[in-house]
Amino acid sequence: MKKILVFALAMVMALSLVACGGAQQAAVDKDMAGSVAMVLSGLITDQAFNQYTYQGMMRAADELGIKTAYKESVTQDEQVEVIRQFAQAGYSIVIGQGGQFGEALAIVAKEFPDTQFIFSVGTETNDIPNLSAATVSYSHAGFIGGILAGLTTKTNKVAMVTGEFYDNHRMMEAGFYAGVAYVNSAIETTAITTGDWSDPVKARESCMALIAQGYDVLFPCLDAAGAGVAAAAQDSKDVWVVGSVADYAADYGAQNVTVGSVVFAWEALGYLEATGGLCDGQSHIIGMADNGIDPVINATLTAEQQAIYDAAVADLIAGKIDIVD
Repeated sequence: MKKILVFALAMVMALSLVACGGAQQAAVDKDMAGSVAMVLSGLITDQAFNQYTYQGMMRAADELGIKTAYKESVTQDEQVEVIRQFAQAGYSIVIGQGGQFGEALAIVAKEFPDTQFIFSVGTETNDIPNLSAATVSYSHAGFIGGILAGLTTKTNKVAMVTGEFYDNHRMMEAGFYAGVAYVNSAIETTAITTGDWSDPVKARESCMALIAQGYDVLFPCLDAAGAGVAAAAQDSKDVWVVGSVADYAADYGAQNVTVGSVVFAWEALGYLEATGGLCDGQSHIIGMADNGIDPVINATLTAEQQAIYDAAVADLIAGKIDIVD
């Protein structure tokens, strides 16, 4: 089951620090009540969702005195064991940070029914009562990115660049294609993977290959590897970036090549996850209507372009755009 999360209500619920497990919480050691452990796929300095959700957790710890722990750069082979170790240690909430954690969380959640688990940047709960899911709307982000890419391209060739394709990234891809087509259905679109979320060298090399084929707008969905996309555009002529997740102009110093960015509200999501506001066994998707995506426009749009962009955003918020989370 999926539901759109309204931030104002969720923040009130989160501050109560109650019900993350209800009666099950009594089974947890009193010293660990309200404690949170976060398992991350990347580094807490990646200038992407790992860093910002971690910062959200730490803000909750500072404000509310929550006991926290984390482990970064956890590989696929390590996931089950690391998640299990935190559950065994008595943490009342264990968060798997990344779309690759779904299967591991489902395995361990069944072993520890008195512990709450959150599949962050995911949507699947497998109908497990103590497993919740939460993410921003990749579909909405992709659509807005596609609009900006479509308004910018001069060669009529635009590309999405990501590390690997998980369900969220397929939804972003579909949203991106829909956004480009909203502007001009004749624009050629493609999507590639670099095979690594954090390696800027691989990302730059992949993007230089796209640029050589005439793609003049790049739409990255990466972690630290996003710096490589920005570098490829900066090292080329008349190539532009539409960022996602982070603000590419501010975070990567790419003001001269960044059209805009669809910034994800990861810090707020990490805060909610840590405080227990999402532990209900459901899947939460935060879209444009609930400020889960914060578009930042760096380029100066013409009056005609601005009108197209404004109409697209309004249609998306009103539910008139046929893309599904």
